[in-house]
Amino acid sequence: MNQGDRKALLLIGTGNLAGKSLLAAALGRLLYRQGLKVAPFQARSTSPIAYTTNEGRTIAYFQAVQAWAAGIDPQGDFNPIRPDSNLPEPEAQERIHEAIARLFRKFDVLVADGVGSPADVYLSDRDWCNLSLARELEAPVVLVVDADRGGWLASAIGTLELIDPADRPLVRAILVNKYRGDRHALQQGIGWLQTRTGIPVVGAVPWLNNLFPTPDSIDLFARRRRQSDIETTIKAIRLPHIASFSDLDPLPAEPTVDLCYAELDSDLGYPDAVVLPRSNDLASDLQALYDSGMAENLRQYAIAGGTILGIGEGFQMLGRQIVQLQGLDTESQELLGLDLLPISSIVTGDWIDRERVATSNYPQAGLPVASRELRQSYTQILEPGSVNALFDDSKLGVVASSQLVWGTYLSNVFDSSPWRRAWLNRLRHQRGLSSLPTGMPDYSEHRDLLLDSLADEVAKHLDLDRLWAAIGMTH
Repeated sequence: MNQGDRKALLLIGTGNLAGKSLLAAALGRLLYRQGLKVAPFQARSTSPIAYTTNEGRTIAYFQAVQAWAAGIDPQGDFNPIRPDSNLPEPEAQERIHEAIARLFRKFDVLVADGVGSPADVYLSDRDWCNLSLARELEAPVVLVVDADRGGWLASAIGTLELIDPADRPLVRAILVNKYRGDRHALQQGIGWLQTRTGIPVVGAVPWLNNLFPTPDSIDLFARRRRQSDIETTIKAIRLPHIASFSDLDPLPAEPTVDLCYAELDSDLGYPDAVVLPRSNDLASDLQALYDSGMAENLRQYAIAGGTILGIGEGFQMLGRQIVQLQGLDTESQELLGLDLLPISSIVTGDWIDRERVATSNYPQAGLPVASRELRQSYTQILEPGSVNALFDDSKLGVVASSQLVWGTYLSNVFDSSPWRRAWLNRLRHQRGLSSLPTGMPDYSEHRDLLLDSLADEVAKHLDLDRLWAAIGMTH
């Protein structure tokens, strides 16, 4: 690639779930391999699946995946407008413009991901995520055609016919995605489409669900498995303001683990373990636990001998009380915790966010844990004899003497495979199952292998030379 100037490209789809997000991740990986500094971008996300960046910003989980594919940490500018944002249109557009300007100063290429369909003409005056974004980026557009739903030729032609004629020249290439039919018939269709539109079709990618589920899936990096392989069941409480689903990604990546999210009004049942995740609104989510009855369900589960692990704010909720310090002119707020750990937390609002390498005391001593300490609070142990330090730094978490209730400020503690496996082995031993091996690569390596597999598989089915030429990126 020519790195003399900075470039961008935008993938738009013929509709929702056309697969453009996965393809954007794959193309980002391929450009990254060529030595380019690549950034993902989506102006406004519609996905409810969130990821919290190192800056404390919330972005769509799939922009985080695209960042990992590009070999960089997720950043807030990759997804400046979230689904719940109520910004007026001028302010939202200004935020998008400023994010793009910052990214162009730091990166060689932006691989942008559109939202929905650009052919919804009734939304065109307020659609910031598709062709108006292409104009903002001065980016060529790749149209991703969803071939799985049938009628892919019609959806491609219909999309091109419905977009503003002035924007149609922006579409420089067409990519057929999720094709599962006869390859000979496909080639005939591609030939007709190129003749009809004058736009090069740069490839047809088959259905890749064996590698990844849909972008809105919580367990994006989960291994494909049979139900008969499941030996451990874990439920995570779906808090209304859950901070990040990615903290738990390593669990469904385990071939013998079934992770599911329990709604607040659902029957908790008796899984092998329950995880109380991080929250972006501790007070509101703790109240929701009480209002829904889930707080009492968790208490009864613990009394019956169930295992509970809290992360971040979830850790604080397991304590007796949380004091949220307010401003000088406002009284502090005292919250009643679940009283499953003898701790009290004070929320100061000052973030501690740093990479940590700790050594475990439990569930097995001496395991290295490389993780991220993320908190804006301090926790005091009220009954030192009832809990033990989880790691060599006691501020990072505790475990009850019974080893049934756990809490930590290490947000991605499960990424460390030896510790995760040791914790899972404790659950397995309770059911009389044998231990899983603990000497294995950390989860980030597993994720990297999957992203490499995705890029390799996509590259097999694209004429990359033709694609790069069509969008103005030359070798």
